[in-house]
Amino acid sequence: MSLFEKVFLESEIILTEGAVVERLKSEYQVELDRHINHAGLIYSNPQVLELIYRQYIDIGQKYNLPIMVMTPTRKVNFDSTEKSEFRGKEIIKDSCIFLKGIRDQYENSSQSIFIGGLLGCKGDAYSSADALGIDESHEFHRIQALQFEREGVDFLFAGIMPEINEAIGMARATAETEIPYIISFMIRKDGCLIDGTLISEAIEIIDHSVSVPPVCYMSNCVHPTNLRLALTNDKNRNKSQLSRFKGIQANASALSPEELDNCGILQCDDFDLMIEEMKTLYQQFNLKIFGGCCGTNDKFMDDLAREMIHMEYRLKP
Repeated sequence: MSLFEKVFLESEIILTEGAVVERLKSEYQVELDRHINHAGLIYSNPQVLELIYRQYIDIGQKYNLPIMVMTPTRKVNFDSTEKSEFRGKEIIKDSCIFLKGIRDQYENSSQSIFIGGLLGCKGDAYSSADALGIDESHEFHRIQALQFEREGVDFLFAGIMPEINEAIGMARATAETEIPYIISFMIRKDGCLIDGTLISEAIEIIDHSVSVPPVCYMSNCVHPTNLRLALTNDKNRNKSQLSRFKGIQANASALSPEELDNCGILQCDDFDLMIEEMKTLYQQFNLKIFGGCCGTNDKFMDDLAREMIHMEYRLKP
């Protein structure tokens, strides 16, 4: 068992990142490569990227919570890299070196700061229209998964997966490595992935499709109210598979995926209400991984960590 898996099993609460991409655009007006998004900043503007990562790591340190930080590589693959202005660069390798360099600046960091290799669907995470089939997905994603394995990351994270077949192929690719991994879905409040597959069914399908199942499942880029509605939907309610669902990176807007995808203005709901909903998810579904996505920031993550710690203490016998 890896240290990451041990900490996952023993921890009541684990932090992960808040928003990175949207903060780079809205707070810092940083221009991103349209093919690989913010991954190129490790070369062109590493200072601003490090600033955001350190803000989130510092919050974990402040509240003595383990934190998962992930490489800026959700859009990085052999195809997108060749189309980008950083063609020829070893972006996955260099992203891992970049994050390890940040972690090395913290004492006893190996026990509390875990570096994840971030992967994502090939197409649009807000749509299942162009999703890869199972075999195609397996072959496509295993290239990146094996690159991360060579770099010795602590875990792999498949983020914002909208469709079951590509998620199965992704799981098979990551299961071939020696690294623990997490599958995170893009979901609707009706309890389904974007393609209409129920969360509980998706978990069952993937668990039975791989030799080594994921450490857990979660969702990112979803408002906590929408996740609560999804998990309590009649078709998901009381399903045993939901015991495998363990986390959320919360979007600050309750809009649907289609509305968010076509919205040119960053949406942001009340942070206090979001955190109350996340506390409800912790109590009702035993979630343990908490972070933010679009519309959140370091203040949200600090408030969230403080409130979750208080909640944990109140619930202890």
